[in-house]
Amino acid sequence: MAQRRSLAWTELRVGILVITSFALLALGIFFIGGSSGFLTPKYNVFAYFQNANNLKAGAEVQLEGVTIGNVRRVSISMQADPKKAVEVELRLDEKYKNIIRTDSMLTIGTIGLLGDKYVDITRGTEDGQVVPEGGYLQGTEAGDIAKIVQGTNDFVANLQELSNQFKRMTDRIDRGEGTLGKLLTDSAIFDNINRATLEANGFVRDLRTGNGTVGKLVSDDELYRRVNTMVERMDTLVGNIEHGQGTAGKFINDPAVYHKTDQILGRMQAITDRIDRGEGTLGKLSKDEALYNDFRETMKQFQTMVSAVQNGEGTAGKFIKDPTLYNSLNQTSSEVLKLLYDFRQNPKKFLTINFKLF
Repeated sequence: MAQRRSLAWTELRVGILVITSFALLALGIFFIGGSSGFLTPKYNVFAYFQNANNLKAGAEVQLEGVTIGNVRRVSISMQADPKKAVEVELRLDEKYKNIIRTDSMLTIGTIGLLGDKYVDITRGTEDGQVVPEGGYLQGTEAGDIAKIVQGTNDFVANLQELSNQFKRMTDRIDRGEGTLGKLLTDSAIFDNINRATLEANGFVRDLRTGNGTVGKLVSDDELYRRVNTMVERMDTLVGNIEHGQGTAGKFINDPAVYHKTDQILGRMQAITDRIDRGEGTLGKLSKDEALYNDFRETMKQFQTMVSAVQNGEGTAGKFIKDPTLYNSLNQTSSEVLKLLYDFRQNPKKFLTINFKLF
């Protein structure tokens, strides 16, 4: 009987020790978990991603680097939108509910370089709305290590190709090919540059010594004196004009020229007004239709007369067109010239006077 009681007390102590150990373990887990412990009030939010990037249930959910919950479930979404291909259920601490808003950004990150995945949430702004229980947030894609490694491989390949191209270019330059190669290997270009430099030095020397036209322009002050004299004369001329001296001065300063010009313009305006009213000869020419018709008829008759003359009609036409008159005049002039010739040869023949008595 005493042995049975001793065994029961031993079993009871073992049970109390086990229960106490479990209680201490649970308390330790609670303190290690901090504010995200199992006794903290939670609420669920759904997040949609284009790719899960190997995210698993139980992964941490961080808000600006602080763990505020965990991933409860990762599954394929039935929605047609490719940006919502993966649905992730997040279980978050309810005390951060006011911070997580519709304009918060969600990304899937990696702890370390090749560590576990986690969901990172940014703080929302006052423009966004609080995400309620069962609400959803749209996640964004972040480059994972595979993409980074692939991008690095592409960069290395491009860098290698660029290095090969640069090597081929330097080989062409060493062989003296192309413009740059000729510049570095052809001595003729250096000789040309050297000659150009020598000519430039000679040109500068001529400028300094006053040789040549440009040198005289730079060194000789005669041109400066002439320009200065010209400027002084121009200044004197402008001064005379301002004081009303000379023709140009009187034209600018004397109001009589303006008055005369104004009078002439006034008279021309009066003449123009008379013409517009049909007064005078010019007015009648511009206004009287009968006079215009008479003038037109006269011009028509004149044109008819000119046409008749050109056709050889009438006295004037025959005078112009008929060669008979020309031939007669030509023959008469020939006879006159012959008579004058005979007269010069023997003037007594024409000056003898015969007296006869009846």
